[in-house]
Amino acid sequence: MEHFFQEAYKRNAPTCDELQPAPGAENEGGDEGVEDMAMLEDLHDGAIMHNLFLRYRQRRIYTYIGSILAAVNPYQPLAGLYERSAVELYARHHLGQMPPHIFAVANECYRALWRRPRSQCVLISGESGAGKTESTKLILKFLSAMSQHSLEVSSKERSSRVEEALLESGPIMEAFGNARTLYNNNSSRFGKFVQLHFNQKGSIQGGRIVDYLLEKNRVVRQNVGERNYHIFYALLAGADHQQMERLDLSPSCAYHYLTHSGGPPDNGADDKGTFQEVLNAMRTMHFTEDNICEILRLLAGILHAGNIHFVTAGGAQIASKSALSQTAELLGLNPDQLAEVLTHRSMILRGEEISTPLTVEQAVDSRDSMAMALYSQCFNWIVRKLNDRIRGKDDFKSISILDIFGFENFEVNHFEQFNINYANEKLQEYFNKHIFSLEQLEYNKEGLVWANIDWTDNGECLDLIEKKLGLLALINEESHFPKATDDTLLEKLHSQHSKNAFYVKPRVAVHYFGVRHYAGEVVYDVRGTLEKNRDTFRDDVLHLLRDSRLDFVYDLFEHVLSRNNRDTLKSSCKHRRPTVSSHFKDSLHSLMATLSASDPFFIRCIKPNTHKMPEHFDTAVVLNQLRYSGMLETVKIRRAGFPVRRPFQEFCCRYQVLMRDGLTAADARGRCAELLQRYDSSATDWQMGKTKVFLREGLEHRLEKQREVVVLRAAVIIRAHVAGYVVRKRYRRLVRCVLLIQKNYRAFYWRRKFLLLRWAALTLQTRLRGHMARRLVRRMLDESQARKREQEEQEERERQRLEEEQLAQEAFRRREEPCPAQQLVVEPQLAQKHHSPDTLKETLEESSQTLDLFSEEEDDKALRPQEASQVEEILRLEREIQSLQMKKERQELSLTEASLLRLQLLRDQELKHLEDEACEAAQHFLRSLNFDEIDECVRNIESSLGVDGDQEKEDGWRRADREEEDVDEGFGADDEPVKDSPNPSEHGHSDGQRTSGIRTSDDSSEEDPYANDGVVPPPPAAVLLLEPPCELIPPDEDSDYDQDDESAVASGGSMAALSNANDERWSPDGCRSSGTYNSSGAYRFGSEEAQSSFEDSEDDFDRLDTDDELSYRRDSVYSCVTLPYFHSFLHIKGGLMNMWKRRWCVLKDETFLWFRAKQEALKQGWLHKKGGGSSTLSRRNWKRRWFVLRHSKLMYFENDGEDKLKGVLDIRTAKEVIDNADKENGIDIITTERTYHLVAETAEDASQWFSVLSQVHGSTEQEIGEMHDEQANPQNAVGTLDVGTIDSACAADNPERPNSFVIITANRVLHCNADTPEEMHHWITLLQRAKGDARVDGQEFIIRGWLHKEMKSSVVGVAVGSKASLKLKKRWFLLTHNSLDYYKSSERGALKLGTLVLNSLCSVVPPDDRVFKDTGYWNVVVHGRKHSYRLYCKLLNEAIRWAAAVQNVIDAKAPIDTPTQQLMLQIKENSLNPEVVEQIYRRNPILRYSQHPLHSPLLPLPYGDVHQASGPRTCGTLQEEALAAFARLRQLEGAADPAPGIGALLRACREPRALRDELYCQLVKQTARPPGPHGPANLARWKTLACAACAFLPGRSVLAYVRLHLKRTREAFPGTEIERYAAFALDALKKTRGRENVPSLEEIRAVVERRDMNTTVHCHGGGCCKITINSHTTAGEVVEKLLRGLVMEDSRNMFALFEHNDTVEKAIESRAVVADVLAKFERLSFSPDEGGAGWKLYFKLYCFLDVDNVPKDSVEFAFMFEQAHEAVIRGQYPAPEETLQFLSALRLQYLLGDQSPGAHVPDTSQVFPMARLRTRVQNSARSFAPGVERSGTSERKRSSFLEGTLRRSLRGGSLGRRRSDSDNGLEAWLREEAEAIRTGMLEKWSKLRGVTREQAMRKYMALVRDWPGYGSTLFNVECGDGTFPLELWLGVSREAVSVYKRGEPRPLEVFPYERILSFGAPLSNTYKIAVDGRELVFETQTVMAIAKLMKAYVGMMVQKRYSNCQSLGGQCGVR
Repeated sequence: MEHFFQEAYKRNAPTCDELQPAPGAENEGGDEGVEDMAMLEDLHDGAIMHNLFLRYRQRRIYTYIGSILAAVNPYQPLAGLYERSAVELYARHHLGQMPPHIFAVANECYRALWRRPRSQCVLISGESGAGKTESTKLILKFLSAMSQHSLEVSSKERSSRVEEALLESGPIMEAFGNARTLYNNNSSRFGKFVQLHFNQKGSIQGGRIVDYLLEKNRVVRQNVGERNYHIFYALLAGADHQQMERLDLSPSCAYHYLTHSGGPPDNGADDKGTFQEVLNAMRTMHFTEDNICEILRLLAGILHAGNIHFVTAGGAQIASKSALSQTAELLGLNPDQLAEVLTHRSMILRGEEISTPLTVEQAVDSRDSMAMALYSQCFNWIVRKLNDRIRGKDDFKSISILDIFGFENFEVNHFEQFNINYANEKLQEYFNKHIFSLEQLEYNKEGLVWANIDWTDNGECLDLIEKKLGLLALINEESHFPKATDDTLLEKLHSQHSKNAFYVKPRVAVHYFGVRHYAGEVVYDVRGTLEKNRDTFRDDVLHLLRDSRLDFVYDLFEHVLSRNNRDTLKSSCKHRRPTVSSHFKDSLHSLMATLSASDPFFIRCIKPNTHKMPEHFDTAVVLNQLRYSGMLETVKIRRAGFPVRRPFQEFCCRYQVLMRDGLTAADARGRCAELLQRYDSSATDWQMGKTKVFLREGLEHRLEKQREVVVLRAAVIIRAHVAGYVVRKRYRRLVRCVLLIQKNYRAFYWRRKFLLLRWAALTLQTRLRGHMARRLVRRMLDESQARKREQEEQEERERQRLEEEQLAQEAFRRREEPCPAQQLVVEPQLAQKHHSPDTLKETLEESSQTLDLFSEEEDDKALRPQEASQVEEILRLEREIQSLQMKKERQELSLTEASLLRLQLLRDQELKHLEDEACEAAQHFLRSLNFDEIDECVRNIESSLGVDGDQEKEDGWRRADREEEDVDEGFGADDEPVKDSPNPSEHGHSDGQRTSGIRTSDDSSEEDPYANDGVVPPPPAAVLLLEPPCELIPPDEDSDYDQDDESAVASGGSMAALSNANDERWSPDGCRSSGTYNSSGAYRFGSEEAQSSFEDSEDDFDRLDTDDELSYRRDSVYSCVTLPYFHSFLHIKGGLMNMWKRRWCVLKDETFLWFRAKQEALKQGWLHKKGGGSSTLSRRNWKRRWFVLRHSKLMYFENDGEDKLKGVLDIRTAKEVIDNADKENGIDIITTERTYHLVAETAEDASQWFSVLSQVHGSTEQEIGEMHDEQANPQNAVGTLDVGTIDSACAADNPERPNSFVIITANRVLHCNADTPEEMHHWITLLQRAKGDARVDGQEFIIRGWLHKEMKSSVVGVAVGSKASLKLKKRWFLLTHNSLDYYKSSERGALKLGTLVLNSLCSVVPPDDRVFKDTGYWNVVVHGRKHSYRLYCKLLNEAIRWAAAVQNVIDAKAPIDTPTQQLMLQIKENSLNPEVVEQIYRRNPILRYSQHPLHSPLLPLPYGDVHQASGPRTCGTLQEEALAAFARLRQLEGAADPAPGIGALLRACREPRALRDELYCQLVKQTARPPGPHGPANLARWKTLACAACAFLPGRSVLAYVRLHLKRTREAFPGTEIERYAAFALDALKKTRGRENVPSLEEIRAVVERRDMNTTVHCHGGGCCKITINSHTTAGEVVEKLLRGLVMEDSRNMFALFEHNDTVEKAIESRAVVADVLAKFERLSFSPDEGGAGWKLYFKLYCFLDVDNVPKDSVEFAFMFEQAHEAVIRGQYPAPEETLQFLSALRLQYLLGDQSPGAHVPDTSQVFPMARLRTRVQNSARSFAPGVERSGTSERKRSSFLEGTLRRSLRGGSLGRRRSDSDNGLEAWLREEAEAIRTGMLEKWSKLRGVTREQAMRKYMALVRDWPGYGSTLFNVECGDGTFPLELWLGVSREAVSVYKRGEPRPLEVFPYERILSFGAPLSNTYKIAVDGRELVFETQTVMAIAKLMKAYVGMMVQKRYSNCQSLGGQCGVR
């Protein structure tokens, strides 16, 4: 090995001449060297190395190669190089302005986030020990500082402290993932990919850490001189005294895992400081103290596990019990179970578990695999914890940093070094691809003046490793073969690759192979490769760790899949687990894909020497690294190349600010050239390509700096104007506010003044009115007196006049006789009327003046009732509006499909209008960005934002009195800016605005275009009449649509028909517009879709069927821009070794396909044609014809050679094409002359034929021509290439084949050659497109392809599944990160037929061999929430690929939490606060009794079929089973005898484990707050809970939840039945172990009554006894109880319980639960075919350890006597018949005493082995058969009448009669012999008169003990390999295993346990014992009994030796 290593190193070592620098190189750059090696004038390896040496000598460790950084490890700290000041300094400068530094690269990467369109990544590469880890930490430090600075500058946002968390994650990852190696004291033993997510402001808002291939093997073994992981030494050095005692720790020298390498301790490491640093970092990362203690406890358990040693004694046995107990205690395991798992392998034989001992080597591997699994899962848990801490948003771009293990070449290299070097090969390929391959291809493509640079391509080395039949493939293939070894692997590697130039086959070494890597030749040791690749972590170890008492250990392995991907060992179906190398390969490809989507920065770390010494520069070591890393070629291409390239238009847009003056060119290319000429007139730093500008980095930095100056100056101006605008806007707003305040204040002021004046006026008026009233009164009094005097005088005069007249009229009065009284009354009235009019007039004038003063006040009082009436009117109007809105919503619910389409069309037009305006405004703003006229721009902005906004507000105020039907979609200048949303309803809509009741699938409330009747006219009545009513799909309903499963032809067809009928729709402006709806809304139908719908009419649309889809719509398979269809002939070559081949190439649906020949026919294939001539009814013959459809002509030939044409049909002129699929896949073509009946072979073929024919029938010539062009079928293609996977397509420089171009993907390079240059450039243009275009609904797809989907009508099963019973349809499936979708075809715009939304509860069933045998297809079943997809394909690899891809998507989904899980978490967090828990119990509705059935399970149960689970199933899914369990639970409440119901419930919920948890949660819910706590119904529920607690345990989290519920119940109901049942259940949960059966009815009744149960244990000889047991009593406890009762505690022999019936007897393990065995008896009693009835428990001797020292008068001696007699009558005591007769006589004497005439003698078979007699008679009969020679006198001859009769019967007569006579003769002979034996037995019995029972028993045992094999348990076995005779006895005793010929007393061979290496059952009914290199194989039905007995003997022997060693204080030999 050393010879090959030295030769490889010598070949790569430099010569003396090469080490010397070139002449003049010493002075180049002076004594300091050059900072950028691209500036070196003389380029060769020596100059580069000398430059690095000069800078390294001056402690300048960083050197540029363009933008690539070379870093030389100084192996010492450099003061001031990484201080805070250095960070601030480099943050202010561009790359190249300051001396080379890693901070400069980090700063350039940070700035590129905004300068470049993609995310950035930093690749740090180099050998182990070159400084990659430190470089990673420095980059993180710089980026964290920049993030903090951006937070301080940008805003007042509070930091999430992600930066601190990222920095603190470093010490944790280093402690757990780094170790000291030969070349590095802090070597990363895992790959780390750190991704930092930045926001637009430049701060880190989240991150992610991905680990790759942790070197688990280092935990258990290290190379010489290396150390284990740092954390182990840090724990032992830094733990305090209390921790050391609690974890039982010792110094590091005491642990095997830390001293395995044998190297000296690392005194230079500060392990104690590392421990404190890790603890502080964990606390910073929010690790709780419990988490820290659990991690330390796990680490201590791993260290103690390494001290478990083994010895050989019948297999591996543990020799160090103290280490075992310490490990078990620290890991929370049972010591006995741990010992069992480490030393035995469990397997299932005939439904029962059997343990097979391991060899010492296998036991060591088992121990090491457990330790590696514990550490690996702990490491993964820590990574998940760190990711939870740093997780954040990912809405901008990211910077990724890759720190992966460096190239390694040790003295001995193993499987780990092979994987590490493979990863470095991939990274080197990525480096070469970006630096050399793609760059030079780009130069050639763009036509630059360029001389190609040769570089070392490692592609062929990678092909050797990872391609088909490569090294990885062969290693994986061998790992899947059970009998494969490392030698067979090496033989395959040599035979397959010995002729490969990159493969090294050593001449002498027998265990090595080599690979010539890019960094040199490495020789690998193949030993241990297969075992490491398999990663042997047995399922029984996994289940043991899952049963740990520690929640931390349980959580680590809770979701780890077993080998069979099942929860138990009982699974018989095996599936391949991915190997380590295959998983690593997939992870590496995923990493490469992530890196390919980013712009890379490279840092090359260089190791100056191999001794880790500072200031020591080993030129040979450095030069070797420079050579293999391609550093010289890198310098050359960076020096001569143009790494910066931009398209012309992008360059102009980027540097438009520098093109303001002096540029005269009109096109973009000319402007670019003029600008570059201005900054570099010599044109040395730039070139112009065909489409791009190529720059060197220095020129770009100058341009960027100048642009930054100009932009900064312009930004200052813009900021000033914007600030002025903001201030002016604020001022105007302030002025408006001031005016408003002034207006209101003035109103208040004048109002108040008016009120004061009015009060004064009223006071004045009051006084004035009083004065005027008094004056009026006085005047009226004076006037009254004057009038009175005047009246009196007038009266006097009147009286005189009257008296005079009286006399004259006296005669008249006498004649008239007037009334005096009337006269007196009338006179005063007339007097009053005389003066009242004047008075009233004056009074009225005065009153009018008074009323004028009160008029204003009265008006105010009159307005208030008017305002109240207006409010009432407004309220009334609002109620009317609401009623109208409700009426309109009801009308909208009855809208038709066409109305919905019109609504959606109006919405799309509005969206498009807004988007066009926004784009136009943005483009106009960018074009008008003239900094000389910035004032005018600002004024325009002010006018557009301020004036227009104000005007809109004023207009809005003017419209305030109008009706509320206009919708304002604008916003004022002082409003908040509108968020960027594609939904127009989010711009300007308020809550009070009216919106439509229709909701789209995205659940967004959109504007109703019909809400404003004054703007949008209603559709014509004719259109409305054509619209049938349709039912809207509720948007929030969780529904699945799968149109393949249930029929929806009518709906699909009607909707498509309506789309055709109503292709003219109403636009928002009232005009009719024609078009098809094509947005991403909920409803998509077009004219072409009707055809698609009717194409799939046969069972294609079964029902709307999706998992969590919200709408029924037609989606495009891709939502990107459609690539055009193009085809032509090309010459293609797939690799360097392949030949050029001419192929017809087609670009269709983003897929590049190539065919052997051009596909000219639209469709072709075999069909059966019925009839011929003019009448098809007259001829009933069917003929198979070859049909070809070209254009519109359907031709049929006699054969597929198409040489004999039989007929032609014109499809376009046919009357009709009818799908007659109901009649044997038929198609009818009706023409004018006749009807053609065609029948396809399959329904799928018929559907395809009908689809094509119907399309041709209804198409024009032009459409048929287009179909003819695009008819390329991917199924017929020779190869396909997804355009989305193409990295680059560019022209190739191939002089031999001009017009060539290259298609580059991540996995292949495809060379193509076109006929003309135009055709070549056209192909390149079509194939080149931006990354990420291949998206579906905004998501990139993962995998896509054709699969067959099973329809619901088909029946598939293991027994009945066949190809004929399957009904499959071929569909185009597409897997995204969220769903599994399938389409009718791969065409763009194809109809989506179904969607299965994937979440964490979905499941995938991998391919099954049985289905393939039955159907011929490999199947993959994907179970969703409501539906399951059963998919089929022909290739196994394809099925595995789909299953793995879907499973990866499911695994990536976040777990679904139900309210019950959240409740359990809430209770767990508050378990120490009883008040909070009580509050939760009172308020949470889950903790409340329910009288109604459940609608969904309480826990998240996985989707899928449950019929595979054990036990009876009445439901199809776990969800249904859970709901049925709740129904059964409610039925138990009223049952008189709940025991049968409880048993049925427990059987239904026993498997799988998820149903157990569900049952417990249901029981807690129903017993938490019942309506009648002490009623019989609640007691029935508590009885069920008690029985469940005795039957099985729930999961860890549910168990804590149930325990808290039980404790709370005990405290809440003390002294009641409920409290007693709660205490019983709580105690049962502590004692319950794993059981195989649910409790029996007797046990359930005992549990219900909370009592023990009785059972009977039998003994041989007829004895029995009653014992008391409970649900937790083990067989070992029963045995101890019986031994105490029989006073046999001191017995040295081992007793056991046995399962016994008439045919079976087997020992019961001591840890088995007796109640479980009785439940098994009850189950078997109801299954006669499984063993029948009569099962009993027997108590017997199991291991005979001391048979000589048993007292003869003891009970134990009686047990030995009974079992000896049992062996005798079974024929397992080899003795002559005379001895057997004497033993029978002794047995009779023991049973009956002295012989007497009337004694009842038992049957002979009870005292004599009759089976042996029958065997002897049969052997004698066979010896008389013809052709069988009788041997001499060895056998006793009998000559009797029967013998003669038997001879005669065998000689003559027919065969049937001879057989009958033979049987009769045998029976007669047997009866004669039995009678003779009975006679001899009675004769001997008579001679035993006077012998007592005790004497008879002693004589019996004395005879039995005379046999040397006494004490052995004999098993009947057979040996078929010829080593021994066929029929054998296998005797198992306390010291050895013996092989006897059956019936012989002497053993053929004896094998002591010390010689036995292992034993077990490799196959059913086969037992194998490995002894000293021999393998003894026996066939037997008692495999389990033999294995258990041998295991018991070996265990007792090891225990005896261990006790002897302890008593003597000696040392046992250990290994």
